[in-house]
Amino acid sequence: MQSLKRLSNIIGLIVFFVSFTVYFNSVERTGSLWDCGEFILGAYKLQVVHPPGAGLFVIVGRMFAWLAEVFSDDPSDIAFAINLMSALCTSVTSMMIAWTTIMFGKLALTGREKETTVGDNLALGFAGLVAGLATAFSTSIWFSAVEGEVYAMSTMFTALTLWSATKYYFLQDDTQANRWLVLSLFVNGMSVGVHLLSILSLPAIALLVYYKKYKDHTLKGALFAMALGIAGIVFIQKFVIVGIPTLWKNMELLFVNSFGLPIHSGIIPTILIVMGVAYIVLKYAHAKNNQIIQIAAISAVFISIAFSTIGVVVIRANADTPVNMNVPGDAMRLLPYLNREQYGERALISGPHYDAQPSDVKRTDRYGRVGNRYEIVDEKFEYVYDSKDKMLFPRIGHTDQGRPELHKMWREALNGDSKGRPGMGYNLQFLMHYQINWMYFRYFMWNFVGKQNGEQGYFPWDIKGGHWQSGITPVDEAKLYKMNALPDTMKMMSQTISIIFCL
Repeated sequence: MQSLKRLSNIIGLIVFFVSFTVYFNSVERTGSLWDCGEFILGAYKLQVVHPPGAGLFVIVGRMFAWLAEVFSDDPSDIAFAINLMSALCTSVTSMMIAWTTIMFGKLALTGREKETTVGDNLALGFAGLVAGLATAFSTSIWFSAVEGEVYAMSTMFTALTLWSATKYYFLQDDTQANRWLVLSLFVNGMSVGVHLLSILSLPAIALLVYYKKYKDHTLKGALFAMALGIAGIVFIQKFVIVGIPTLWKNMELLFVNSFGLPIHSGIIPTILIVMGVAYIVLKYAHAKNNQIIQIAAISAVFISIAFSTIGVVVIRANADTPVNMNVPGDAMRLLPYLNREQYGERALISGPHYDAQPSDVKRTDRYGRVGNRYEIVDEKFEYVYDSKDKMLFPRIGHTDQGRPELHKMWREALNGDSKGRPGMGYNLQFLMHYQINWMYFRYFMWNFVGKQNGEQGYFPWDIKGGHWQSGITPVDEAKLYKMNALPDTMKMMSQTISIIFCL
C-alpha cells in the first residue's frame, strides 16, 4: 500500500507540473474577453463584481495581484498574475483527478484490503496519469485555465470535493475516513464564495456514503441517498445562501425601524441566532449518538461558516469601490444581489411555455436605506400565469430575444406545424434535439474529438453564420438537422470509443 501511495503522489505531482508548465506558457498575458476584465479589476482592488458575487475569488485574487505588484512595475502583470491563479487552480484540479482515478482504480482492481502488486501499481499509475492529463488538456478545462474567471477555481473546488469524498470512501478506518467526508463538505461550502457549480456534487457524495455505510445495496437505497444529496443542495441554496441574508434582513428591519438602532445592527442578532441554531443542532446530534447525523450536523455548521466569505462583498460595497455592482451594502440590497434578480427568473420545476400570456402581476414591496431607516422605495414585479399555461420542468419558457418565433420554427420543423398551445411533447423534443443533442453532446465531444470548424453559429440550421444556403429555409435546414445531427453525434462517439480501445 505504501508503494502505491508513493507512486500516486509522484503521478499527481507529474500531472501538476506538466499541466502548469503548459498553462504558464499559454495563459493570457493581459485581459481577455467576457467577464475576465471585471474579475481582474475586482480582485485587484477587492471590488464588488456582478451577482451573486465571488467573495473568496476576489480575496485569493487580491493575493496574486499583490505578488504582481511586489515583483513587477508593469500593470499588465496584475492581469497576468490573476490569470496565472486560474492556471494554478486548474493544475491542482488535474492532480486531484489523477489521485481520484488511482483510488477508484485500486478499489476496482483489488478492493480496499488486498495489497496491490508491482504490475497493479504501474497500471494504476498510468491510469491516473492519463486521467489527469486528459483533464488538463480537454478543451473546456484548458479554456478556463488561462483566463481570470471564476470557473477554474470553481472546478478546483469541485475536484477537491470529489477527491476528499473519494478518500473517505477509500479508507478502511471510519475514524480517519469521517474527517475526509467533513472536509469534502466544508470545501463544498467554501466553493459558494466562488461559484455554485460544486454543490451539484452532493448527490454523488451521498452515494459514496451509502455504498460505504451499508452492505446491501439496492436501487431504492441509491435513489434515496441521491435524494438526500439533492436535499443538501436545497439546504445550501435556501437555508444558507438565501436563508441567512433573509434572517439578517428581517432582523435589520426590526432593530433599525422598530427599535431605532443604527444601520447594520441587525447583524448581531442574526449571528447570535445562527450560533444558537448551530449549538442546538450539534447538541441534538451528540444526544442521538448517530455518526451520520453527527457528520451532517458538523458539516452544516462548517458550510454556514464557509458562507461568511460573502461578508467581503458587503464590506467592500460600503467602501463604495469603483466597481460596485448593485451596491449590496446592506441587508435589503444583498438579498436581491444573491438571488441574481437582475437576470430575471426562469422556472425550473413548474412554469409557463413561451407562448403563455400573464394573467396578473404580483407586486412585492422593496425596502431601501433612507437616512437612518429603511423605507419602501421600490416594487418587484412578477408575472402570474394560469395553471393551464404551465408545465412540469419547462424547457421552453424563454420569451426574450425573439425566442417565441424561433420556437415556432422548431415546432414546424419537428412536427409539421406550430399551431396550438405547445405541450409536454414539444417540451421534451426541444430538450432532446436542441439542448442535449445540439448543445450538450456537441460541447462534450469538443473535449475529446475536436471542433468541426470555427463557426459555431447561433442555431442548428445557421451553418453559414446567418445566411441560408441555396434558398433553403430555416425549417428545411432544421429538418435536415433533425435527420443528421444524431447520427453525427453517434459517429463522433464511436470514433472516441475506437480511439480509447486503440490506446
